[in-house]
Amino acid sequence: MRERRAALALLGAVALAGCGGGPSGDWASSDRAPRAGWSPVPGQVAAPDAGRHAAGRAERHAEPVEVRIPALGVHSRLERLATGGGGELVPPRDPATAGWYAAGIRPGDAGPAVIAGHLDARTGPGVFAGLAGLRPGAAVLVKDARGRTSRFTVDAVRTYPKARFPTAEVYGPTPDPQLRLITCAGAFDRSRRHYLDNVVAYATMG
Repeated sequence: MRERRAALALLGAVALAGCGGGPSGDWASSDRAPRAGWSPVPGQVAAPDAGRHAAGRAERHAEPVEVRIPALGVHSRLERLATGGGGELVPPRDPATAGWYAAGIRPGDAGPAVIAGHLDARTGPGVFAGLAGLRPGAAVLVKDARGRTSRFTVDAVRTYPKARFPTAEVYGPTPDPQLRLITCAGAFDRSRRHYLDNVVAYATMG
């Protein structure tokens, strides 16, 4: 019950806190809850419903430690991500490193696990700079702390305005293990210092 309450609370406050440095070199972000984004400031990527899907089930997989997306040349360790005081998903510290939303589903367990990464940074492209170009059928490989690798296949890649992020569609419960890869996209709003869109790659295990 405690996990479910936390999840429901987060559902109304999920936003990703900083998809990259953007042209300005600062954190890009979307809007705070209940909008979607990824940053403690205006400009984020929506985070999932913490623990909502985990309630009432036994976890089968260990924590994820590494993600590979061969089609994009991505091979990254995974940082544990948490939410900030405003409910936003705090981004990875290193723009070259992806992160896993640790209060949510573990990759390989039933439900949508979330992995997020930067679009760019002051120093150049971020780990998920090529996410918008990922194609259906591409493989995503996630290794857990026990050395077990789960293979996911990309079903779709969609771009959403942060102001109208479809939280329920992206983070709603699923009967099978799924994955959501998320970063920022679209035009960079220099006045607000954040990207206007989010890219979400949907993938299913198998």
